[in-house]
Amino acid sequence: MATHIAWLLNLDADLELQDQESFGRARLSAQRIRELTARVADLVAPDDPILDEATAVSVRADTIVLAFCPTPSALTRIAQLGLSVPAAPPFAVLRRVNDRAFCAQLGHGLADSCFALDMAALEKHLACFPATTFVIKRAFSFAGREQRRGQGDGQGRALDASTRGFCARSFERGEGLQVEPWVERLADFSRHGYVTRAGAVLAGETREQQCDAMGRYVGVSIGPARVTQVEDELLASTLLATGVALTRAGYFGPFGIDGFRYKTPDGGTALNPRCEINARFTMGYPRALLLRGLVADRW
Repeated sequence: MATHIAWLLNLDADLELQDQESFGRARLSAQRIRELTARVADLVAPDDPILDEATAVSVRADTIVLAFCPTPSALTRIAQLGLSVPAAPPFAVLRRVNDRAFCAQLGHGLADSCFALDMAALEKHLACFPATTFVIKRAFSFAGREQRRGQGDGQGRALDASTRGFCARSFERGEGLQVEPWVERLADFSRHGYVTRAGAVLAGETREQQCDAMGRYVGVSIGPARVTQVEDELLASTLLATGVALTRAGYFGPFGIDGFRYKTPDGGTALNPRCEINARFTMGYPRALLLRGLVADRW
């Protein structure tokens, strides 16, 4: 039997996760949302309705309504359109598992990384970066936003005034910052999973992403990823461990991990299997995995 799906594509959900109160002022424009929607791989089928006032009235009674990320504003919007609101984790859980702090608690994929909770801890860590490029990432970000690069000087004075302000504003909101060395990325990968409401973890295949020089998502290949067997097994085990952690945190639904192959100082290569967790759908999420999840959850 065919599965009919309609979408509320709130592709700027990370802005709401970051600051629910200011989200209405900070959200992406409708034009930008349309541009991002065009980059979604095979998650959204050509005949899936993208919800607005015009399309909602023609949604079939047996249609499954889903949000890209089930934030409060997305669920409210679905209800306002007169459609069935999907089951979703509590907002506090959704926010916690999408925070980079949650990912950091599961272990850093790059040596010399840390998650700093205040300026003193940040400066102490940056003192370990003499003449080394580092990157600072805010707790919530997407599409390469909310990050800064800098150069260590070995004396803890690595932050220019602009970057210091960037960091201070995060700490003032009670959010930490991910700090890690900047490495030359050779290939980017994503691996997706689905946590059922019963706590089972379903796994999808590895996909290869196209990213720009800053690591910002450009697109994804839906064909076989160019990974070695060892890399694929590491991504698979990391995905499973991530799914178990998400279940224990009270999350259910789609998720993905991003990882990358990079050049090591000695000229070799290594894999960072998890540089971030997206506890929601992603631009490259496989539709086949979604359908497996819907069957497992008996939608």
